[in-house]
Amino acid sequence: MIIRRSHLFLFLAALLLASRASASVIFISQDDNGREFTLDRGDALEISLPATSGTGYTWQAEPVDGGFVKQVGEPAFALDSAMPGASGHQIFHFSVGASGTGILEIRYTRPWEKGSKPAKVFKIMLIVH
Repeated sequence: MIIRRSHLFLFLAALLLASRASASVIFISQDDNGREFTLDRGDALEISLPATSGTGYTWQAEPVDGGFVKQVGEPAFALDSAMPGASGHQIFHFSVGASGTGILEIRYTRPWEKGSKPAKVFKIMLIVH
């Protein structure tokens, strides 16, 4: 049986698309604090945490041991209203690149107050297969 290059290319392209179709985006909020999530390699996380602009506090993600989950870009800020100093949500994106188990921790701090205790801590356990 002879496989033409064009058929092989189409087969490989279909296989790649099928593997990407199984990846999921998992949406996580403050209500999920302390929970455990089981993920697959290739999945993505979007974490939305409440924040108030103008207070100086921002959420800062800590690196996950083993590096199997990585922050993608800088977090975005979505305001709940157009009023100055309004509350909103800081939105983080993470990619899941490899298998592993670890804790993703995000701390609500004032970046210039080095060594001070965070006002809030958000933690989730991640298990990636």
